[in-house]
Amino acid sequence: MHTKLINTLKELKFWKNHKLAWLSFTSSTNDDIKALWRDKDFCHRIEVADIQTNGKGQYNRKWSSDTDGQNLMFSFSVDVKEYHFPISMIAGIALASALDKMELSTKDFWLKWPNDIWINDKKLAGILTESTTFVGGFRSVVGIGINILPLTDKSINAISLSEYGLDYSREEVLINFCKSWNNIFELTTEEQTNLWNNYAGQFWNREFSVAIPNENTFIAKPERVEEDGALIIKDTNQREKRIISASLLPILNK
Repeated sequence: MHTKLINTLKELKFWKNHKLAWLSFTSSTNDDIKALWRDKDFCHRIEVADIQTNGKGQYNRKWSSDTDGQNLMFSFSVDVKEYHFPISMIAGIALASALDKMELSTKDFWLKWPNDIWINDKKLAGILTESTTFVGGFRSVVGIGINILPLTDKSINAISLSEYGLDYSREEVLINFCKSWNNIFELTTEEQTNLWNNYAGQFWNREFSVAIPNENTFIAKPERVEEDGALIIKDTNQREKRIISASLLPILNK
C-alpha cells in the first residue's frame, strides 16, 4: 500500500529518513507528531490521516474532515539550525510549486500571506506550523490541509481540486508536494523570498481586512514580502506598515 509514495520518499534527500504513517483516523496529525518530538530517540515522521477530527488552522481555526478522501491532511517534522525564511512560508511555496506542476493555472491560484492557497475567490489549502527549541536549533511540525473533493459544509468559502477540474488522488498530490519541498528547502533565503513573491499572483492586486492582535482592524494592500517573511502593506492613507503576525481577510467582490 502506498508503494509509489514510499519509494519516492526513499529517493529524496530530505525525506529519506522520514517514517511514513498513513492513518485511517486521528484527532490531529500535528498533535501526534508534537507528542513525540521531544523524545530522545525521535524519528522524523510524515503522517497522513484519512479522517481527522480536531485539526487546527491558524488562530485556532478548525481544519478537519469526517469523510474519507475529501481532503489530503498531513503533517511532517523538520529540523533547522536557525530561522531564515519561515518554514511555514517555504511550505506554501512548495505547495504552490506542486500545484503549478499539476496544471493548476498560475493565473487562478495564489498565495495569501503567510501561506494559504486560494483559487480566485475561494480557499483551497491551509498550512499551520508549530515549533519548539531543542539542542542545536529548532524543530517544527508542518500541518497541511488540501481540499481534494467538494466540502459538505457549503457555508465555508472553499474550493477543491475536483471543482477546479483536476482529478488527482491524495497520494499523487502528496508525492508532488514532497518532490517540490525537497528542491525548495535547499534554496537560498533570497531565492525562496523571490519564489514566494512570484507565486503570490493575485495577492498583490487585492485589498484585505487586516487584523493585528491588540489593534483596530484596517484595510490595506500588500506591497512585498521580505527575507524574514515579514509583509509590507500600505493602508488607505498610503502609509506603509511592516507586519509579522496578522490575519488577512480578502475583500471579495460581490
